[in-house]
Amino acid sequence: MSTANGFKRVLPLRTAISTSAGLASAAINFLACVEIAEYAGGASAWLALLVAGLLIVLAGANFSELNGMYPSSAAIRVWIRRGINDNVSMVTGFVYATTVIFVIAADAFVLGHVFQAAVPNVSGLIWIALLLGLVTWINLRGIRLAGLVQDGNGLLLLTTLVIFSFLVLLHPHVPLTAGRLFHLGPNWLEAVAVGIFIYVGFEWVTPLAEEFEDSRVIPKGMFIALGLIAIGFGLFTLALAVVFPNAEALKHSLVPQLIVGLHALGPLGFWWMVVVSLTTAMTTFNGGLATASRFVYALARERVLPSKMARLNVKLVPQNALLLLSFLSLGLAILVYLTGQYLFLINAGAAVESFMYAITAIVVANLRKREPGSNRPFHSWGVPWLSWVMAVVFAGLGIGSLLAPSGEHGFPGPLVFLVLLVAASQIYVWKVVPRLKAQKRGMAKAVVPKR
Repeated sequence: MSTANGFKRVLPLRTAISTSAGLASAAINFLACVEIAEYAGGASAWLALLVAGLLIVLAGANFSELNGMYPSSAAIRVWIRRGINDNVSMVTGFVYATTVIFVIAADAFVLGHVFQAAVPNVSGLIWIALLLGLVTWINLRGIRLAGLVQDGNGLLLLTTLVIFSFLVLLHPHVPLTAGRLFHLGPNWLEAVAVGIFIYVGFEWVTPLAEEFEDSRVIPKGMFIALGLIAIGFGLFTLALAVVFPNAEALKHSLVPQLIVGLHALGPLGFWWMVVVSLTTAMTTFNGGLATASRFVYALARERVLPSKMARLNVKLVPQNALLLLSFLSLGLAILVYLTGQYLFLINAGAAVESFMYAITAIVVANLRKREPGSNRPFHSWGVPWLSWVMAVVFAGLGIGSLLAPSGEHGFPGPLVFLVLLVAASQIYVWKVVPRLKAQKRGMAKAVVPKR
């Protein structure tokens, strides 16, 4: 079955799960696991991840309600336009679209160092280029193939991560007692805050709504994915805390998963975690390009972006949008790899995601008032009072990410960057979008036959 916009509805529930889980399962998560274990004071890191996951489930409920009301490749563009206004929708849409590029570039930086450690004679940049090239080719071959690749890598990632963690926990280097599992360190709340960012990106599956056999499987897929992420990375963080009771020893490493694997299971553990890191690359790159290209396509479809971005190839893939995102991701990844400024992108991306969770909470509350009679296959919980609490919480997390120092002298680079990005997006909306829409109206008039 095809949609009105040319896509084919071919994706099943398993791809909703693998895409949602895969987009959140980036290699940078391993760095976050170290930080969570450090703040939590050791083995209670799993509990911090669980509490963080419960908060993210509330955000997932908002995305589920909005996706049920208006399943579209445009996703947040449609929701915010109806729940707030058109201008805010366009600006946030442009800023939000950049987060996928941020995540891919930051993830590529970490992965480059993983492969450099595994194969020292080959530059990490070569691995980054090869992986991005492979994923781009896969996506150009159609969403069905991209979905199968996402399913296979997502299953391999989470399954092997769980098995590895269990093997470590069955033969602990330090006895794992109930007291250690529930001992909350002095910075445990900070561990919960960092834990939230383990899950970010899960909602990016929503731009594929027009290519699922039934878009109503997306909420189910997101919730299952969040559970799988909590299990996989919760167990790994616990294993990490067992192997390294003092997680601070890993704080300055870009490849903590390799060190944990080596210390826990020797060379087998090292190469095991290299393979796990490779699967994170495939799921993040593949899922990110697949979903973001549909979002860019949707913006171009309504002439918010140039119409060239709305062209589909013979496999019904928005080829120009996909290639643009791929080249931008590669360019930024190379820049980050050469400069080492990956924290800058992580903090900026985390801030944008947090603000988006806050905005969607507000949109859900607003649409309950503006469109009370609209069909809602899924209802979010605690609207409106819980929605406003969530908006405050996630906005606070976003501000915290922006103010986190990512360079010398504590300069808040992410804050300055995001302000400039929002300003540039607003100028584009004021100056360029009206011209694109005028061209569309002009073309529409040109095809009307004269009497």
